[in-house]
Formats: sequence, C-alpha cells, structure tokens
Amino acid sequence: MRPDFDTLLVTGIGLSMLVLSYWLWRFGPLRTAVFVVLAGVFPASMDFFSSFAVSNYVYPGQSRPWVFAYIFFGWMAVCGTCLLIAEGVLAEPGDDVLSLPSLRWRAPLLAAVVAVLLDLFIDPIAVAAGYWVWTKPANVYYEIPLLNFVGWFVLMFLAPLAWIEISRRPAWGGPRMLLASLVALPVLFLASIAMSLALNGAIYLAGLQ
Repeated sequence: MRPDFDTLLVTGIGLSMLVLSYWLWRFGPLRTAVFVVLAGVFPASMDFFSSFAVSNYVYPGQSRPWVFAYIFFGWMAVCGTCLLIAEGVLAEPGDDVLSLPSLRWRAPLLAAVVAVLLDLFIDPIAVAAGYWVWTKPANVYYEIPLLNFVGWFVLMFLAPLAWIEISRRPAWGGPRMLLASLVALPVLFLASIAMSLALNGAIYLAGLQ
C-alpha cells in the first residue's frame, strides 16, 4: 500500500482549520494571528530545517513546498490540540491559560508532554506506512531516533509558552502584540536549538539514540 500524501496534506490542513476556527472564536483575530506565527511559522521552520538542512528525516518524493505546507498546518493542529488538553486538565472552572498565572509554565509543559505521548503512537505508524523515513540511527523505540521526541517536546513547550506570554498582554494593543510575536521568532529559534542540544547531548551520553 502506497502512502497517500495528498490525503495526508488535506487532513493536516483540515485539522488546523478546526483549531484556528476555535481560536478565532475564543481568543479573537489578533491572538489567532499571533498563534499562527508562534505555533505555525516557528515550529514549521525548525522542522523544515531538520528535514532539509540537517537531513534527520525525509518525506519520500515530496517537494520542499509540500513539506513546509504540511508541517506548517500540522504543527498548528498539534499545538492547539495539546494546549487545550493541558488547559482542560489543569485549569479550574472559570479560569483559562490566559487568566490563571500558574498555567503560564504548567500548561505549555503539559502540552509538550501530551504532544510527545501523541507522537509515540503517530510516528511508528507513519514510518511503517512510508510517509517519512528517518536517516539517523536509533536503538530504543521502533528505530525512531530519540531526537525526534526531543524536538516535539521542545517545540511544543516553547510555542505555547510564547503565545501565552504575548497573549496575556492586551494593553500592548494589536500591532505591538503581532510585532512581539515576530521579534520572538529568532529568540525561539535560539532557545529551541539550545534546549535540543542539551537534551540530545544528555541522551547521547547515556548511550541512547
């Protein structure tokens, strides 16, 4: 059975549209635009770098525009879903991720854990079906390198963390909030690289891949 990349892309876009529609209804157009930057552009750029610049994995036969489109929409769907799950677990009735100060760190952290647990199911199935191929050695989990799960954790921690921090500041006004999300991108890029290097280094020293 050959992988159906067209259906994969359409499904990713459809799920992200559901998430964005909910975001638009609940948080308004400005915070939704900030979410697109932080939960779409940021993780998609890092994932795109992992696929092509570092060549950790490949989508067989797919062009770079296809890959970026899929991961851009896919990350927004994953980030939004996992953050809502984290909020549902942690928030008290009447509170949410933007109003409860204690959720500023706890919700992104739980969202990252939920994302990794989700990928523990997704990745083996996708690899077996031929949707992507890992090019790095692995010795722990279904020949999937642990750097993959590190990447999911880092991206799905930093993206919602940045979104919450910026979205909690309505006094900034629309243009300033959107500008802040763009200015945050290089900071997030550097932070994700530093966190990934630290976590992957610890894993390597433990003899795991």
